[in-house]
Amino acid sequence: MLCRKPVKAYVLQEDSGVTISCNLRLILAQVNVERAKQGRSPLSLRRLAGESGVSLSVLAALHTGRSQRIDYGTIDQLLNYFNRYFRVTTSDLLVWQHPEGDTGAFPAQEHRASG
Repeated sequence: MLCRKPVKAYVLQEDSGVTISCNLRLILAQVNVERAKQGRSPLSLRRLAGESGVSLSVLAALHTGRSQRIDYGTIDQLLNYFNRYFRVTTSDLLVWQHPEGDTGAFPAQEHRASG
């Protein structure tokens, strides 16, 4: 199971107002804890790329928070790979954060009488 401790997550497209964080760095650290328990060497981004089928450039961008977007295929490949170690869901990999100053309420909608 994925640890839910607060960590610094990287926000995709922060300047455009999108508030989606990628927890690849956190998940990779947890995988490396599992690998250490098994007496295996740490999983590098290069090895992750080779074993998961996700390109090293995409992994590096996600790992450092420079990613502009992520494809469904990439999400699928990462989830399939990480689930070899422990249960990881889309919600673990990507997290939506409520924008600051947003109350969460929808704006009132005007209703017109039809007639």
